[in-house]
Amino acid sequence: MRIDIGASVFSNDGRNLGAVDRLIVDPNRNEVIAAVIRKGLLLPRDIEVPSASIRQSPREGLSIDLSAEEVKNLPEFQEAVYIAPPADYQLGPGYNLGSVYWPVGMVTEAPRNAPTMPPDPDPTTRMAVENEARAGLSREELESAVIGKGSTVTGRDGKSVGKVEELAFDGRSGELSGLVVRSGLLMHTDHRVDASLIDEVEEGVIRLKIDSDQLAV
Repeated sequence: MRIDIGASVFSNDGRNLGAVDRLIVDPNRNEVIAAVIRKGLLLPRDIEVPSASIRQSPREGLSIDLSAEEVKNLPEFQEAVYIAPPADYQLGPGYNLGSVYWPVGMVTEAPRNAPTMPPDPDPTTRMAVENEARAGLSREELESAVIGKGSTVTGRDGKSVGKVEELAFDGRSGELSGLVVRSGLLMHTDHRVDASLIDEVEEGVIRLKIDSDQLAV
């Protein structure tokens, strides 16, 4: 399960706690061990949430196995006990050096590849159905990846281009033929995207083969 910077996080009683501000990575295992949620209406301070407690939310975003009140007891994020990775550390799409931190004292031999997520402890959470770029995605594959209206669509550069408004399927083969991506808050703009431009499908996220600024209006 991918944890995106800026993703909304909900408590198990349905309260919106805020958004993911940065990730804490174990530099020796090169694995995400915690996410930092920015303070907001419910949180008086930035807090750290262990990655093992984070799930894909039934709604948009992520959820954790704690109530809104219990979340307030999580440890405060202390920036002084972390360091930024070196400039040549290779980050995954959508991340930058300011969004990833290493715990001080844990650095041995610095890795040079992008951080990975630990296995989701929830066996019912369904992971990515495709790791290789291809078209011809079927309804069954998309359903297993929990893709539908409201799913996030990102460009090859990791930047969001909007939300899925509609999925179109070929009447004979049942395969995905394209989708409508809606962007904008007050003034909506719909982009029609051919299925051949889909690079990867993960839970709640569709990634395209083109950069965000290449999506035609």
